[in-house]
Amino acid sequence: MRRNRFFRCMLAGLWIGIIFVPGCGKKGDPILPRVRLPAAIADLSAASSAEGMILRWSIPFALDGIGSFRILRSDTEAANACPGCPQDHRTLVQLSVADGRLQRDGEKGIRYFDADVRPGRFYSYRVAGCDPRGNCGEASNTAQRVHETR
Repeated sequence: MRRNRFFRCMLAGLWIGIIFVPGCGKKGDPILPRVRLPAAIADLSAASSAEGMILRWSIPFALDGIGSFRILRSDTEAANACPGCPQDHRTLVQLSVADGRLQRDGEKGIRYFDADVRPGRFYSYRVAGCDPRGNCGEASNTAQRVHETR
């Protein structure tokens, strides 16, 4: 009788262990916290001047979450330019919001001057806002222009 009782207790303990043990352990891969990236700039424009190209854009967000701006550029010979075609944009520069090369243009506007341009070249630009850690949001619309001397 004692032996029978011992086996029943062991069997009950085994069943309880089977029921609760699968509830422990790894449930799935860990999920990284979502990083909120700056919104895309929607109104980038480029203008040619005698000294270089002037880029202008406005920021649809507060500068509190912005650490820098990444400026992307593509350039080709004006004769071989294809304005509607995809361009190979490469990082020209990434500037901190406190960098003097970024100038305020009105209340929410930013202006950047690219002096490293040559006449007769087709330039295409995009700009992305980056958080203080350097994680950049989506790139802006494309602004394209042939640099002409005046």
